[in-house]
Amino acid sequence: MEEQSKTLAVSVRAKEFVSYHCSCCGHCCRHIENCVMVESLDAYRMAKHLRNQHCGISSTDDVLLRYCEPMPLTDEGYPIYVLKTVGADATCIFLRENQCSIYAARPRTCRLYPFSVGPGERGRDFEYCLCFDDNQQHHFNGGKVLVKDWLYHNFPKEDKEFLKQQYLVIPEIGRLMHRMSEEMRQAAVFKILFYHYYHFELDQPFLPQYEQNNRSLLNELRKLASSE
Repeated sequence: MEEQSKTLAVSVRAKEFVSYHCSCCGHCCRHIENCVMVESLDAYRMAKHLRNQHCGISSTDDVLLRYCEPMPLTDEGYPIYVLKTVGADATCIFLRENQCSIYAARPRTCRLYPFSVGPGERGRDFEYCLCFDDNQQHHFNGGKVLVKDWLYHNFPKEDKEFLKQQYLVIPEIGRLMHRMSEEMRQAAVFKILFYHYYHFELDQPFLPQYEQNNRSLLNELRKLASSE
């Protein structure tokens, strides 16, 4: 089995310039098995985009079934989805002739690359990191990028509001699952998948649905945790 690629993340500030140039070579879309998480907002956008492209997609369920794989993120079994890969070099299922076939609706992980975002400290909403990986030889030379410009174009307000909600709800979900037995955790996993991935109307705005889904999910998980 091929060794999993390693990534080094270094904290950066918005006013910094970093060396980076995308050569559209497709290297960052290869060897990504279990690496590219598909979040709720990603699945929603992908479903809308593919529906408009007449690809036989009509819901987030269709996207997740056809293009994604479920996997546990934590020891308690908190579930997420990641992009499927194809071929011996674990290429992204959406890569076509070195081009992303869903570029306009690609996951946040892909849009922010080579940067990543995490919860901020000392009053900041987010922390930004520059990620060095096996693609350094292909991308990290030949150009300069101002971090805040990259974020302006690739990290819009909707994404920020989604992540703020996610950062609030996930720790509470973790605490509730930690109180549950193994049997109850399995029931919790299905509820998380339903409210975080499946229970969305594509013709309605995402954020109000996500907020309501989180309220419903927490109520359901509290019931499970209190039944122990």
